[in-house]
Amino acid sequence: MERLRLAIKKDGALQFLSHLDFARTVRYIIIRAALPVCYSEGFNPHMKISFASALGVGVSADIEYMDMELSEKIPVPNVISRMNSQSPKGFAALDGKYVDDKAPKLMAVANYSIYELTGPINGITTTSQLEQSLIAFNTAAEVTYEKISIKDKHKVRVIDIKKHVIEPITGYIKTGRIFLHVGIYQTKEGAVKPSQIWQVLETQFKLPAYTDMMLARRTGIYIHENGVNRSLFEV
Repeated sequence: MERLRLAIKKDGALQFLSHLDFARTVRYIIIRAALPVCYSEGFNPHMKISFASALGVGVSADIEYMDMELSEKIPVPNVISRMNSQSPKGFAALDGKYVDDKAPKLMAVANYSIYELTGPINGITTTSQLEQSLIAFNTAAEVTYEKISIKDKHKVRVIDIKKHVIEPITGYIKTGRIFLHVGIYQTKEGAVKPSQIWQVLETQFKLPAYTDMMLARRTGIYIHENGVNRSLFEV
């Protein structure tokens, strides 16, 4: 068995798929590419693939990572070529590397994601107003957000967003839209969503934007240790 780690892209219409539907799309690509992928045993065998994260509906990714177990070692360029030849618009295999079978799972080590968030300006806004909102957030010692768990009988949990946004948020205005550069760190307690950060900025820090009119694009995902971001190929 060979464990292949791939860097892939998800954008266009595919960004509006749920994680389960996107995973199903990837399985179809692998089948059409005739790759010797391994399956689990038992009454309901499933393809042995896994992802670094579960991207939300509407979130695109310049880069995402996935692991795939193959029954034989095929040259990485061959795998990439075969997958891309069978892929719908919006998906692409970008790079790959075989990793040790005992290497940690992607979800266990991928803990830092960088996003570009964008949405239309709400009203007449200047760059100075945007900067004031971001300075207020970046210098706050604590920023709380109430997260309601639908699975746990609508239990309310208070989250300090500043534990997850460990670097200053930066941004600019262009052609009537706000663009923000945001890094999100995942702790042992979990992570926050880009939409939640956007909402907090709008409701608590007067970001001149619309809460429900934001698009997120992930531009990077890393292993963050001791202040350093490492590639998920570095295992």
